[in-house]
Amino acid sequence: MTEDKPPPPKDFETRLRDLRKRTSQDQGDRGGPLGVPQTTFGVALRAGVELVAGLVVGGGIGWLLDRWLGTGPFLMVLFFFLGSGAGMLNVFRLARRINRLDPDDRG
Repeated sequence: MTEDKPPPPKDFETRLRDLRKRTSQDQGDRGGPLGVPQTTFGVALRAGVELVAGLVVGGGIGWLLDRWLGTGPFLMVLFFFLGSGAGMLNVFRLARRINRLDPDDRG
């Protein structure tokens, strides 16, 4: 009952491969997740989001576990610190990656 989709034409595959090759050469190693170049503001925003997300997710998991198990604020505090450590680790990895990609920009 289900029909398989026909494969894309060969011309499309060739154009797509050429476009991917061209954009990867244009961006070099500085491209972001979708081939978009990373600006300083974008990197700073990403670092802030990584840190806040770790705090919110860690605190949220701890809060939910405390409500479920009835253990008071113990697990929320524990997971808040675990989340903050995870957020700082993500920011550290981001900074290390940027330093590896931009050796000429060091002061």
